[in-house]
Amino acid sequence: MLGRRGLGLAKDQAGSLSTLTALMMPALMAAAGVTSDTIHWTLMQRVMQRQAETAALAGAQALADNRAVVETVQAELAGAGKPVLANAPIIELGPSSGPYAGDPLVVRVRLSGMARLPFASLFRPAGVPIQVEATAGLIEERAADAIACDGCIGG
Repeated sequence: MLGRRGLGLAKDQAGSLSTLTALMMPALMAAAGVTSDTIHWTLMQRVMQRQAETAALAGAQALADNRAVVETVQAELAGAGKPVLANAPIIELGPSSGPYAGDPLVVRVRLSGMARLPFASLFRPAGVPIQVEATAGLIEERAADAIACDGCIGG
């Protein structure tokens, strides 16, 4: 059986906190990594959403001003400090689906990118996909200052 010495070790609690801490450390580090990645992903998504909204509103303003919509949206997206997109943006004048399908006074911009997350990149080096879209259009045909943005954060 255990004997006197073994029985004494079983009752001794010295070092149990160190053992528990060592066992919990990987879980705590994983939780911190997932939290950090979630915050980073949310920030990247909001930046891309704002970029899509700004481009859609620029396209709607181009409609009001009788300018080239696609070129205006592309120029807005090419601005400095923007996140790198994984694919070319999809710019629809008169969206093909949704509540504004076929409306020639509406511009929809869809963006997709890859977010390189610090913790997730250990397991998925390519990054995590992010897709956003924004729709903006004229409330009245060719009416300046009558622009609406469907689902925009600021409008």
